[in-house]
Amino acid sequence: MNPRASRRSSRRRAATRRGRLVAALLLGPVGFAAGIGVVTAVRGLAPGNQGHFERQGGYRLTQPLLDYEAAQHIEAAAPFLKQKIEALINETRRAGRAHHVSVYFRDLANGPWFGIHEREPFTPASLLKVPILMAYLKLAESDPGLLSRPLAYHGEARLPEAVVSPSRLIEPGTPYAIEELLERMIVQSDNRATNALVTALDEAALHQTFTSLGVPVPDERTLDDLITVKAYATFFRILFNATYLSPAMSEQALEWLATSEFTDGLVAGVPAGVVVAHKFGERSAAGAWTTQLHDCGIVYCPQRPYLLCVMTRGDQVDALSGTIRDISRLVYGGICGG
Repeated sequence: MNPRASRRSSRRRAATRRGRLVAALLLGPVGFAAGIGVVTAVRGLAPGNQGHFERQGGYRLTQPLLDYEAAQHIEAAAPFLKQKIEALINETRRAGRAHHVSVYFRDLANGPWFGIHEREPFTPASLLKVPILMAYLKLAESDPGLLSRPLAYHGEARLPEAVVSPSRLIEPGTPYAIEELLERMIVQSDNRATNALVTALDEAALHQTFTSLGVPVPDERTLDDLITVKAYATFFRILFNATYLSPAMSEQALEWLATSEFTDGLVAGVPAGVVVAHKFGERSAAGAWTTQLHDCGIVYCPQRPYLLCVMTRGDQVDALSGTIRDISRLVYGGICGG
């Protein structure tokens, strides 16, 4: 193959890969795998597996990690909380409100975590907007003018209808600053903004974000059942610790995530006024016999922020959002009281 043809072929492959990512966000079909019983794991709960974290101050939503010192105490509340969530999930499945529920919890104050079916794969859908956000912010660290550059969406005026509809969408053909598109992608979960951003994003930059954080890249493989709740939680843990992006960029990402319009999942389970920096994803394809709804983020419980991710499959979005709400309420009560 001559060099010019080789370059054309490489560009076509890159465009195809970006197209697959857009499809994962907008069009991908639903996969289904029924769970039998409840599989659990607990980490960081034995003596020596917790510790003291030294963190940099001065930020509202991030707590940049400076140092870690192992401690010799046991957190007794987390195993008890895990058992309560297991019971809730079993009751939810018996009542038919969900076919499958996976949970990942991490105490961000001192590190212990537990999982329930935390290695079950799900279709991420709009959850993939967080790594896209992180890829752009990483590029902006070395290219300060990037966020002010204009981009426009040139796709269809009508995109596939979402079960959870945004309050507003960008206008086709109208240029927007990349910074505004990123905000719309996260706050409103605007798929037009996402399409414009993914189309313009360098393939290598997006690939680097996934691989650097150890998360599978939407590429040649199927777009169904791509990610686990434990793997996806990595994005939020790294934003909180500011260990991939700078503290300022991590803070900006979490500020947008804390203003997400979706309030029927994690947010509904905590008292009014408690900050939750989170992202939801939903998949309900035409003709599919199951729906997926996920919500993952950081709950800023006073003095004890924690990470909670819940991924679900079932028949009705309302029942699934209620399941996520109930788990969120149970965790908040167990960790923060009230």
